[in-house]
Amino acid sequence: MSVTAQPLALDHAVIGVLDQLDSAAAIYRKLGFKLTPRGYHTLGSINHLAVFGENYLELLGFPPGDEKKRSDLWSYPAGLNGLALRTTDAATLQGELAAAGKPVTDWKDFSRPVDVDGVQKPASFRTFQLGQDAISNGRFFFCQHNTPELVWRPVDQDHPNSVLDISDVFIVSRKPQTIIELFDGFPAAAERIDKDGIIIQAGAVSIHIISEDKAVARFGSAIPQSFEGNERKIALGLKVRSLKTAADALALGGFSPLAFEGGLLVDAVAANGVALWFRE
Repeated sequence: MSVTAQPLALDHAVIGVLDQLDSAAAIYRKLGFKLTPRGYHTLGSINHLAVFGENYLELLGFPPGDEKKRSDLWSYPAGLNGLALRTTDAATLQGELAAAGKPVTDWKDFSRPVDVDGVQKPASFRTFQLGQDAISNGRFFFCQHNTPELVWRPVDQDHPNSVLDISDVFIVSRKPQTIIELFDGFPAAAERIDKDGIIIQAGAVSIHIISEDKAVARFGSAIPQSFEGNERKIALGLKVRSLKTAADALALGGFSPLAFEGGLLVDAVAANGVALWFRE
C-alpha cells in the first residue's frame, strides 16, 4: 500500500570518520576525489563532500575533543554508516510515514556556511531519521535541501578519478525484512530478488541487501568482516566516466585495487571502513 507520493531516491552516503577528518580527507583526495572545503554545521559536526551528478559522498566527523555535540552519531562504527534519502518536503513526508506507523524522529533544521566568490551563504537542510531504533550500526534519514545550488556546484563536480555518481549500496543484513518494511509504501521502491539477495531501487541507485555469506563470497576480505547487531553497510558502487582514468588516479594515489566484476575494488581498510567498487 502506498504511503506517500514522494519517490525513494538516494541523496548522499555518509562515511563516519569520528575525529579523524583530516586523515580521511587526505585518503579520499589520494583516491582521486575532489573534496569541498571543510563545512561546519550549526549542529556541531564537520564535513567534506565529494559531489557527483545526482548524489554525493560525505565525510562526516567532529573536531577533536568536541564529540559531545551530535554524540548519537559517534556511537556508530566508523565507515559507511549513513544513507540519506532525498525529499522535497521533509515535514510532509515525516507526517505521512508517521501516519503509516513507521518509526520516525522529529525533523530538524540546520545549516553550514558556503563560500561563494568570497561571500558566505548558508546551505540549509531539514532532516529526520527513519527506523532509528530498528537499524544497527548507522542510520537511514531523509534530507531536504533548501539550497541545492550551494551543494551541487560545477566547481566541485569534476573528479580526477572520473566518478560520476554513486550507483550501488551494499548492506549486510541478518534481518532483511526490517529494511524492507521501512521502505515499503514508496512508489517504485518494491524490492526485487537477484542472485545475492534483495535489491531496493532508490532512484538510479540500487540498494543491495545481502547475507553475510553472500557478502564474503562476493567481496572476500575487502569488506568489514565482523559486526554486532543486524546490519552493516559495507560497500559502495561508483559509476566512472573512464575505468582507465580511475585506475590512473588510484595508482597515482598509491593504491593497488583488485580487479572486480569488470571494475576495480579498493578494500575497506584502505578507504576508511567501506569498500569502493569503481565501475563503468
